[in-house]
Formats: sequence, C-alpha cells, structure tokens
Amino acid sequence: MQRPDREKQRASSRFVTVRAVAIGAVLIPLNAYWLTWNVWYAIALTGYESLFGTAIFILALLVGGNAVVARWRPARALAAGELLVIYMMITIGTAMSGTGWDWMASLPTHLIYPFRYATMEWGESAAAATLPMLPHWLVVSDPEAVAGFWEGQINPYRPEVLAAWWRPVLWWSSFAAALLWVFFCANSLLRKRWVEEERMAFPIAQVPMAMVQPERTLWRSRPFQLAAAITSAIALLNFTSSLVPAVPSISFAFDFGRYISHARPWFGIRQQWLWYHPFLLGLCYLIPLDLLFSLWVFGLMHKMQQVLTIHFGWNTDTWSGPPYTDAQAFGALVALMVMVLWLDRGYLFGLLRGALTGRGPLGDDREALPHRLALLGLVAGLGYLWWFLRAMGMAPAIAPVFLGLFVVISLTLARFRAQLGPPSHEIFQAGPSHVLTLTMGPRFFDGRTLVCFALLDPFTKHQRSNPSPLTLEALKMGEREATLRWLPFPIVIAAVLGVLSLFWANLHLHYQEGAALHAHMPPVRRAAMAYGELQQHLASPGGGNWQALVAMGGGAALCAVLMALKLHFPAFPLHPIALPVSTGSGIEGYIGAIFIAWVVKVTLLRWGGQRVYQRSFHAALGVIVGDSVTVSVLALARQFLGM
Repeated sequence: MQRPDREKQRASSRFVTVRAVAIGAVLIPLNAYWLTWNVWYAIALTGYESLFGTAIFILALLVGGNAVVARWRPARALAAGELLVIYMMITIGTAMSGTGWDWMASLPTHLIYPFRYATMEWGESAAAATLPMLPHWLVVSDPEAVAGFWEGQINPYRPEVLAAWWRPVLWWSSFAAALLWVFFCANSLLRKRWVEEERMAFPIAQVPMAMVQPERTLWRSRPFQLAAAITSAIALLNFTSSLVPAVPSISFAFDFGRYISHARPWFGIRQQWLWYHPFLLGLCYLIPLDLLFSLWVFGLMHKMQQVLTIHFGWNTDTWSGPPYTDAQAFGALVALMVMVLWLDRGYLFGLLRGALTGRGPLGDDREALPHRLALLGLVAGLGYLWWFLRAMGMAPAIAPVFLGLFVVISLTLARFRAQLGPPSHEIFQAGPSHVLTLTMGPRFFDGRTLVCFALLDPFTKHQRSNPSPLTLEALKMGEREATLRWLPFPIVIAAVLGVLSLFWANLHLHYQEGAALHAHMPPVRRAAMAYGELQQHLASPGGGNWQALVAMGGGAALCAVLMALKLHFPAFPLHPIALPVSTGSGIEGYIGAIFIAWVVKVTLLRWGGQRVYQRSFHAALGVIVGDSVTVSVLALARQFLGM
C-alpha cells in the first residue's frame, strides 16, 4: 500500500532530468522559427511583454497532455519540476532567439546590412572609410551571400552560404552564451539574499508555477475557467472580425494622438497610444499594490515633463532631447543598484569571504553553483567578454566600462522583475553605448569603438527580453527542490540553442523569400537606425551633453530620496524601483492598463477581503492563460492559411 505513495513522492521531486532537457531542446528551435516568421511576416506574436505568450501556450499544451498521460500511465507523466525546467528553457530560448525589436532579433540583419546599403545610404566615400573598420570575422561580406539574403530564391543550405555564415554565427553565439553565463553566475550569488531573505514577490513567475501544480487547483478554479473562456471568446470575435469586417470587434487600444498631434504643448507626449489588452490587464493585476500605484504616478509625471518641455520651448522632439527622460531613468537605475548593493554589503562580504576562504557564514549546499565556482565563473565570463570586445576593436579603457554598465543594467532588471513584475521592463535608450556617446560625446571615441557600439546595438538598445531576469526567475522556480546543482545545464543549453535557432530561422526564411520584401519590419529598421547613428557620429562627432548628465544626476537624486523615504517610512506610497521602469516607451503606453488594474485591485481588497482577492487572482491568471493560448492558436491558423 505504501509503494504508490513512495513512487508519487519520488516523481514529484523530479526537476532537471534528461527527458525534460530533451523536450525543451526540441521545442526551442520550433518556437524560434514560429516567432521569427511572425516578426517578419505578421507581427501577431512579438514577445514584447515581460511574460512570453508563446511560452505560456506551450506550457499549457504540455500540462494538458501531461494530464492525459498521468491518467493512463502515471509513472511516465512529467513532474511539476520537469515542466518548469521545460518552461525555463523555452523562455530563455525565446529571449535569445529574438522578439522583434529586442535582444538579438536584428543581429543577423545587423551583420549583413552595411554590405547591402552602405554605398546607397552613406555615399561611396563614407562607405569606403567605414566598411574596413567592421571586424571581418563577425560580419558577412561575401557578395553572393549578401545578395541572396536580401533577394531570396536561394537554398540557404548551399555550401557557399554556410561558408559565409558559420564563423560569425559561432562567434556571436559564444558572446551571447557568455553574457548569459555571467548573468547566471551573478544571480546565483544573489539568489539567497533576494529569494530567501528578502522574499521578493516574483509576480510573473507565479503564472507558470500555478499552472504546473500537481493538485491542478488553478485549472479547477471557476474564476480561472470563466476568465479564460471570456478572454478566448473576445480574441475569437476579433479574429472573425478581421476576416469578416461586418462582424463587430472590441478594441483594446486608444489613439489620443489624433486629438493632440497639432495641439501645443500636448504633442510633446512621446507615446500617444494607450493599450489595455486583456493580457496586459492580467499581468498588471499581479503587480504588488504599492508598485502598481507608483508606476502610473511616475508615468504621468514623465508625461507632464514632456508637456512642460514643449510649453517652455526647451525642445521640439521629446524623444531625443529635454527632458531626457531616458537619461533620468538610467541615473535612477544606477543609483538604485548602488543603494541595493550597499544595503546588501554585509551579505556580499560574507559571501566573498566564504568563496575565497571556505569559512564564510553562508552555506551553498542548495545553490545552483557553489559560491566559489560562481565567483570564478563570473570572473572568467567577464574576462572572455572583455577579450571579445577588445578583439572587435573597442578601446581598452572603454571595454570594462561598457561591460560594467551592461552588467549593472541587467542585474537591476532582474531585481525589477523579481520585485515589481512590470508588464514590460524596457529601459529605452539607456544601454551603455547610448549613454556613453550621449554623455561623453562621439568625439571621445575612436572610429572602431563607435563601430563596435553599432554592432552591439541588438544587445543594448532595448531590454524588454534581456535574459538576466529569466535566470533569476529560474532559480526562484527551483526553490522547492532539494538542490539546484543541475540547473546550469538546461540554462546554458537553452541559451546556445536559442542563438543558433535565431540564425537558422532567419537564414531559412530570408534566403528563400528575401529580406528586402520586408524592409519595413523591425529588424531591418533597427539595423538602419544603428548604422545611421554610426554615420552621424563619424561624420559630425560632437562633444558631451551636459544637459543629459544633469538629467542623470536628477534621476539618481530623486531615486535616492525615494529610497530613503521608503526605508524610514514603509507606508510611503511611492516606491523607488518603479521610477526607472516607468520611462520605457512600452510602459508609457500601458499606463491605462496599469491604472485600471490598480483601481480594480484597490476596490477588491477594500470591499471584498482576502477571499475575494484570491478568486480574482485566479481570474487574472485565467485572462493571461486564456489570451495566450487563443492568440497563439489563431497565430498558427494565420500562418498555415498564409494570412
């Protein structure tokens, strides 16, 4: 009578297994191809939000299929831990394989773009001066390979095509994998402090963790079922309306730009759309209440800055000048990370002492990496990245500064997601390349360093799918396991497969149909913008922007004041961690959804109590899962129908 109980307990404790890693490895390239096709041909699935809808869709399919297997072959069913491992691999693979504008999606186009458009866009003299500065081992310059990529009608698996691409693909794959390894090592060192001691909420991680519960409490919840059904019905209605215009649709976007586009000073508002899609509303509802309030308050504050800037005549384009909203966000971001590290200094010194001497107060038996190995891995990864940047041509003094800023930004994003769980953690134009050229001026850097900045633009311009938060989330999902020691293997495998899948999907599509047919799509526009900025910097190198420096200092000072108030008065309603996140162009458009979620949450907590809130939490998860599944199914239908 006890054997089934023991078998059930043993099955429930499975986490990193060979079959889980194998399933994740098979799904990553399929998901990458699916996303790449949608980015280039439909823009139905973009992955711009902090929670990837396709990953939730795949997890829902796995949970459903696993329930059938558990009914007839219980011993062969996947455990909850195994499902989470597959989900982790898919999310990291998605981040590494590109999501439209963000992380690496435009990398293949970046490597080949200047050899197609340099002469016609820059002029012969500028192209002749710039192209030799591109590192030949990181770009694709073969004329036939370039022509085939843009014009299509070529088999991408021909030997001459593979010969032109194999070296850049391997080098960039190693760079991306090293970046993720650095993030994983750093987050592994910080896991105990942030996950166990500070007990951060990890709002976004609650979705997959609730979906894989062995008791299937979520799936049996009536609010979950009802919310999923309503959301799916709305998505189906809008899909039908796209096919039959006579059928009415429900819009979840409001364009107020048509009312203010010619109205001074209101046209200074950067993002003139409001989105309140059900998926966004569900995500926003998961955010802690004080952070939800802070997000929309700071969002309105930034919009008022933009309006006042136009009103007083300080600027005519708030995307590129005063009030330097993005520079303020960068200053607040750096100040926030410095203050967090200062507050955690006791933990960090103890961790460092233990890693160096073996006699520290912090145990690492449950960690994914022993503290000493994580520290060595961090140093080795940073060393390789520094060498890579130097080999590209970046100046010796700039490479460590670039890396330091990039790691600080990425770790801060991990904390944002763990504590806040925003619907988008984009930090627009606050990457190290943009910040360095803005504050020091292009004339401070040599031509090769500026070329490096342009080549690294796919990693630094937008941060919505930065994988650093995902590695910390993976460590959170495994906290119930006895040990995390095997977790690095699926994480690294997912990173490498994600990058390789990105290149494969892009080459497979473009050499057959031609990228020039879709020159208006985000990856091509990203490459055009990056190399356009490069030519501007090379042709007219200016000095540093003191106004941007003042804006950074102002953002840092405001964040420090808010942090002091929050530490001394815990009931203070504004949280400093929401300040830099609220400036992203994505969050600016989500202010409506954030405000609606805040009003609903405040109302339910005040008048309904904890029981009603728990039911509403299940309803929010139903909205997220229902929308993800239905939209993904409809996207597949569009793809197969050639729509």
